[in-house]
Amino acid sequence: MVSIEISIEDISSLMGYNSPLAPDELNELLAFTISEVDSEPEGPDENGHTKIAIDIKTSNRPDLWCAEGIARVIRGRLNQPGLPPLQSEPSGFEVNVSAGLLNVRPYIGAAVVKDLTLDDFLIKQIIQLQEKVDFSYGRKRKRTSIGVYNVDMLESPIKYELVTRDFKFQPLQFDDELTVDEIFDQHPKGREYRHILDSFEEVPMLYDKNGLVLSMPPIINSDDVGRVTDDTSNVLIEVTGLNHQAVNVALLVIVQALRDRGGKVQSVKINYPADYSAKSEITPLETPEEITVDPKDINKYLGTNFTKKKIVDLLKKRTLNAKIVDKQILVEFPPWRHDILHWADISEEVAISADYNTLGPTDVQIVTPGKLDPSTEDENLIREILIGLRLVEVLNYSLLDKNSVTHKIERSEDWIKHNGIELSNPVSKARDILRPELLPGLIRFASRNTHVEYPQRIFETGECAVQEKNDVVTYTMASVLLVGAEETFETMLGILDTLTRLIKLEYELNPTDSHYYLSGRGAHIIINQKIVGHIGEISPRIIENYGIEMPVAAMEINLSLLPGLKCHEMRTNEIPSSI
Repeated sequence: MVSIEISIEDISSLMGYNSPLAPDELNELLAFTISEVDSEPEGPDENGHTKIAIDIKTSNRPDLWCAEGIARVIRGRLNQPGLPPLQSEPSGFEVNVSAGLLNVRPYIGAAVVKDLTLDDFLIKQIIQLQEKVDFSYGRKRKRTSIGVYNVDMLESPIKYELVTRDFKFQPLQFDDELTVDEIFDQHPKGREYRHILDSFEEVPMLYDKNGLVLSMPPIINSDDVGRVTDDTSNVLIEVTGLNHQAVNVALLVIVQALRDRGGKVQSVKINYPADYSAKSEITPLETPEEITVDPKDINKYLGTNFTKKKIVDLLKKRTLNAKIVDKQILVEFPPWRHDILHWADISEEVAISADYNTLGPTDVQIVTPGKLDPSTEDENLIREILIGLRLVEVLNYSLLDKNSVTHKIERSEDWIKHNGIELSNPVSKARDILRPELLPGLIRFASRNTHVEYPQRIFETGECAVQEKNDVVTYTMASVLLVGAEETFETMLGILDTLTRLIKLEYELNPTDSHYYLSGRGAHIIINQKIVGHIGEISPRIIENYGIEMPVAAMEINLSLLPGLKCHEMRTNEIPSSI
């Protein structure tokens, strides 16, 4: 969630009102922007501004993190339906991107905004939006960061290049030139954000045709061209970052806010080197995006009976374009709305526009009492026992990267073809397969905590999934990992002994040559003549792959195969032989 401070007089004017709204009136309108008043009004101050805090209840709409964005949505509801203006003329400015930035901070978007009338209040509003987008959407400037400059001091082309750390310029609010390392040590912003660039021998720098420095993104602007005052009327906006789409969304958010303030937006050409996946482009990228939805799906989802025309009218009030095409509805949405991915997102827009309070309740068709799933009860029992053994529980994601279940643990990639469940449209390569077991996630967890004191004794319980004969089979697992100089097969065996004794089961061990374990130090766990898990000392090759410098012992048990547990009654598929 994001909280911003605005002026009632300013946002009322942006909405088109001739006089300031009362706080209660404003709060009613804010419901249509997933926001609410979060404080009592303060003021008016000497400039006639009554300050009030607004709490935005969504983290995926950075366009709403400013008075301009909120007012834009309200104007769509009141008297300006459809997409807002999205036209830009060429500015004549270009940005040349160096090939060396590919592995440092590769992407940039830029725009020129002219004919602004700035004062102290508006500058603070721009800075507030910049900081909110940088902190939340930009992941504390790592993913994206925004820079604003006096464009009248600059000459095209702007150069986006790497410089050595002895490069000097005068940072914002400092009187003297400093090297990059001196900025990291002495400037408040340098100390706060140095971790983003500190591992690189060369750092990004923006400067114009004449060598005038704009900034060292994402750390700090220069003190001359990077200082915007109430005498500034023409500005250059740039956004740099690690993600091409995120860079352009952040640029559009701030550019559209300035356009709503009367600024004239002009485009900038970005020249990427040939070895980039991104091609040279004109920014901001203002072409609306499209999605086709079935009105039947929307009505079924919302429990309504809106006509196609009614749905179109409701969508237009959400600053979207919509029209009927055959039996479908074609919806155009602004390019900063990357939260719209599915027809269900359009259904939400329809519901907000219609006002949730006017939608009737839907009768419950099936009444069922709530209770814990049997597998959850089993997990809770195992958790209590393992916590009693002074182990620390961790909770990893259900999605892993394929490398963690193959190369990292010395397993062939062919295993995935027969056993793994891959995502067809993963958001990133770090989350492209459902976990088939818990142990890879635990080992990776340990590798990311090598700075923590040893021994580390951790466990996890949860569901895993594998492919068996073209079917997806899920089962409940428990895994334990011991990391430390004294952790061995014998210490892990003590945990297995205690666990099985408390759940009143007897086990046997059979040696195994599992890829997980050191030769001669690994075994299958057998209960009722069935393999239910494995135990042993992790192979040095796997430990080395993960950069762990301590011995590691591990155990994993398929709870679904343990007689006497409730999940055993539901699911009795054998654990894959490869595990």
